[in-house]
Amino acid sequence: MTFPLDSINEALDRFSAHEFYRHRVPREVSGPDDFFSSVPLMTREDLVREMQKPGYGAFGGTEPVRINLSPTGDGLLPILQSKRDLDRLITAARSHLDACGVEPGDVCAVFFGYHLFVAGLFYQSQMEAHGVSCIPLGPGETSRAVELCKANNVNIVAGNPSFVLRLIEEGLPAPKVFFAGGEIFTGNPNLYASVANAMPVTMLVDSFSLSEFIPVARTFPGGIGVHIFDELVFPEVIDPESLCPVADGERGELVLTHIRKESQPLLRYRTGDLTVKIETPSIFGRTQCLPRVVFGRTDGMVKAKGVKIFPSEVKSCLVGIDGIKNNYRLIISTPESGLDSIKLLIHGSSDQASLEQIHNRFKTQTLVAPDILEISEEWEEGPILIDLRKKSDG
Repeated sequence: MTFPLDSINEALDRFSAHEFYRHRVPREVSGPDDFFSSVPLMTREDLVREMQKPGYGAFGGTEPVRINLSPTGDGLLPILQSKRDLDRLITAARSHLDACGVEPGDVCAVFFGYHLFVAGLFYQSQMEAHGVSCIPLGPGETSRAVELCKANNVNIVAGNPSFVLRLIEEGLPAPKVFFAGGEIFTGNPNLYASVANAMPVTMLVDSFSLSEFIPVARTFPGGIGVHIFDELVFPEVIDPESLCPVADGERGELVLTHIRKESQPLLRYRTGDLTVKIETPSIFGRTQCLPRVVFGRTDGMVKAKGVKIFPSEVKSCLVGIDGIKNNYRLIISTPESGLDSIKLLIHGSSDQASLEQIHNRFKTQTLVAPDILEISEEWEEGPILIDLRKKSDG
């Protein structure tokens, strides 16, 4: 991994003067090992706890010009942006719009949600700053939206893939570029193929962001996966158990650091997202890539056959296979042989070829094969993980 020492030390110098991080972080590090060992990790719980204090606690006082809100537990977490923060986001996005051939004179319809949340207003801001006319439609009535898009010569669309498919079915002309978000896209072969078939001449763009970090990464022409906006964030992938960095190409938890953010800057922030990061040749100046975006959460990890399995990652093994529902269950046991046994139960109906595809995906994803793979049209609600070894130990 290429470690951007100068950028990290510039960021640490700012972090060390911040009320929340003061006395917690060094002003500089000598390299990646020093950074990983001397700079503590931060969780969303840490952020929520501080933001719940009067005036946003240590994250207040920066005079944000935009406050979005992100759901968290029973409440909403304020997401703060200063004027310079927004300028930097728009500058990063502009380089991507240029790469995708978006230009002044285009007309964009934004179907992401507005109001409290982040995506709709963010796409509108970057399009307007790029000289693109923008129609803030949000999700809504498809027939009326199609009429408005036709009447205003829309040729750029941003929204959820499944919703935009409905618009195409209603007669929306295929746009020049489609910016997808809000659901698994490139990681869902069926959905991606459906969109590609419906818009055969459209450039399809996948993206990954968090409310706390927007944007993180997007697909660039000629690249694989989503490439990280490394002028905005520094990415790491760690083992969620040992908290140590893993090698490029190994799955683990995505950790992000703001490089230049003023309002609500986050340092070594644990996202809880399961991913793989690799380094690639430069694609429009970016070399850090998430080839499969994110494919699960790190919650509820279990070890079986000496391998760490994250129950939520199993969902990515089922995406896009006909007849398969979203329900599944992992059962880990120790039969008389004394060796771990993995049983995967799936809700739905499918043929043998699809079951073999699931088996192979599971093995590729987790590095171990299920000993038993069963599918059933009947389903009882319950946990996605049952570890019978714990019961026998008790």
